[in-house]
Amino acid sequence: MPIKTLLKFSIGAALAAGFLWLAFKGVAPAELWSAVRQASAYWLALSVFLLFLSVFPRAWRWRILLKPVSRRISFLGASHAILVGYAATNVISRAGEIARGVALQKDQRLPLSGVLATILVERAIDMLALLIFLGGVLYFTRDRITAAFPWMEGVALLALAATVGVLVLFALLSVYGDRALIILRLPVRWVSRAAAERLNGILRSLFEGLGGVHEISGYAGILVSSILLNLSYILASYVTFYAFGFPSRYNLGFFDAVVVLVISTIGVIIPTPGGTGTYHYFCSQTLNLVCEVPIADALAYATVMHGLAFATYMVAGGPGLIRLMLSRRLSAVEPDGVPGRK
Repeated sequence: MPIKTLLKFSIGAALAAGFLWLAFKGVAPAELWSAVRQASAYWLALSVFLLFLSVFPRAWRWRILLKPVSRRISFLGASHAILVGYAATNVISRAGEIARGVALQKDQRLPLSGVLATILVERAIDMLALLIFLGGVLYFTRDRITAAFPWMEGVALLALAATVGVLVLFALLSVYGDRALIILRLPVRWVSRAAAERLNGILRSLFEGLGGVHEISGYAGILVSSILLNLSYILASYVTFYAFGFPSRYNLGFFDAVVVLVISTIGVIIPTPGGTGTYHYFCSQTLNLVCEVPIADALAYATVMHGLAFATYMVAGGPGLIRLMLSRRLSAVEPDGVPGRK
């Protein structure tokens, strides 16, 4: 394993262990197990179905962004690459984006830079959606959330500034194209020519990744697919409430599922493999401090919900990830595929 990859894995594992300790400290194992055993298998199965279903609106949106790269990408091909990326993220934090791009590039024989550019754009769309949800959540439950997480408003302001900056950048690249590239790299070039060339490469990749949304149908497709994607995540969280009887026991509703999902997603931004530890901590703390669910029940929900997502994506994407790793290892050893040939 390369030193850089080993370092990423070690840091992610250390962070995961730290947050797991924070999440589970002070909770009796017997009490936690008792809460887990109460979960309804029917509602958990429905949650797994919704988690798997969320792959398809993401694949739809990605194919729209990929149109400038290739219009031949199949829906199943994009879905498979996404699942490979999810499985990779479960092993090494932030590895999913690269694994997803490489999986599609090898399957469809596409330029990797163009594929990765669309993933950058998609991540920006995800951040914009998260910011919109966070704004709504803070508007309706500001007092409860800031009491539980005093730093949340500061994070929201930073996210707003970053998102506005990204949107302005996207607008400049979409409207002015190459002229925007020249203008944006000029100040950097005065400091470092190498840095300016690197920036130019990144911005050009983003410009290529934006090519799929220039048509009205592209904007509409991205909007609808993004709504369906986030709705599937919210519904998966919401139906798991029913698995633990939260609506009847603690009067939790659909909006509470949105609150839990949004704050948990912010926590998962901290780089741990598959959100391990960070999801457990932020999800259980939100349920406990904001929604007033006892900590054992809250932690049981977080543990089961994370386990469902982890297992779903490893089962669905793990085989593809293994094949990708083996194929890359073989190609690294024998580029022409013939053992012993120089």
